[in-house]
Amino acid sequence: MNWIGLTDHDEGRFAPGGLGPVKGNDVGDMLDRGTLMIETRVAGDDRPHDLLGLVHSFPWARELAFRAVPGGGIAMVHKNHDDLTHAAIRWLGDGRPQTLRISYAWDTSQGWARLSLEQPESTRVLHSTVTNPRPILTSDLRDITLGSGARTLSKEVLFVAAATDITPLGPMPSLHPGTPIATPTGYRAAGNLRRGDTVISDAGQIIPVLQTVRHAMPARGSFAPVRLHAPYFELGRDIVVAPEQRLVLKGSEVEYIFGQEAVLVPARHLVNGYAASWVAPQSVAEYVQLVLPGHEAIMAAGAALESLYIGRLRRKPDHLAASVLSDVPRGLLPEHARPIHQVLRPFEAITLIDQRAA
Repeated sequence: MNWIGLTDHDEGRFAPGGLGPVKGNDVGDMLDRGTLMIETRVAGDDRPHDLLGLVHSFPWARELAFRAVPGGGIAMVHKNHDDLTHAAIRWLGDGRPQTLRISYAWDTSQGWARLSLEQPESTRVLHSTVTNPRPILTSDLRDITLGSGARTLSKEVLFVAAATDITPLGPMPSLHPGTPIATPTGYRAAGNLRRGDTVISDAGQIIPVLQTVRHAMPARGSFAPVRLHAPYFELGRDIVVAPEQRLVLKGSEVEYIFGQEAVLVPARHLVNGYAASWVAPQSVAEYVQLVLPGHEAIMAAGAALESLYIGRLRRKPDHLAASVLSDVPRGLLPEHARPIHQVLRPFEAITLIDQRAA
């Protein structure tokens, strides 16, 4: 997959050959297959308004818009001349602001398109098939990401990115490929592990790797890399993870504050300038992760991190087909129960880290 466009409220980047280190051929004037991704903060009871919109009259009249709708949901309109493609998904929120990831993926050669909604903090995914999809002009994607022409970009939008392929939905990898993972023969880079290799869990058990997944994503929003600093979290060296990667934290402070042996903390909650920090802005971040039989925690440079949680994905053929594990036979995938440890909220994570630093 090649990401060719990326924008937020600070800057926009567009490269027909790809923004990442691996370049492809420049795309043509019309993109018959691709994904437009929007990450945004919206409230369930907000007024209807455009999150992202583009209107052009040359060389023909056309419009592309993604709108927040009251009650929690997203509507998409793509108009070419008198042809109209539209779809909507209802997302029942609780009225409080939340982060949503919107993905519009299309493949006009197959007569297929999909509008999807995800919440990065959870495993919840909703998607709807879109009828009558139309190609998107490459110049329109350029204008969207560079802010040219009659573009609308709401202040709630965290980033917008355009790719030349279909982006997977659901569980995503969250470790830098160079992350050292403990194995019976010593530490090995996460990106070099394969199915059939074994790793050491945080409980000291030797666990087989069932699958490995790898994907490149825009380095913004819920994919913006976080650097975890040694010696915090028992780290022997710094490592880089995605914001949603969860650490398993134990110790007397955990037991005293939360009354539990261990808790789970997303890396984004730990960013405070000394224990963890955001990595300098880049265009694309590549991540890998491991699928283990029981969703065991792995040891990464001395810290305990969650392996990839896939729940009961194997029981949902449509969701599996849209995921990073789409090429894996269902019979080779495990089923994961809910995590046994409490997942800390932001203020709880801050309290814990401050207590450890005291």
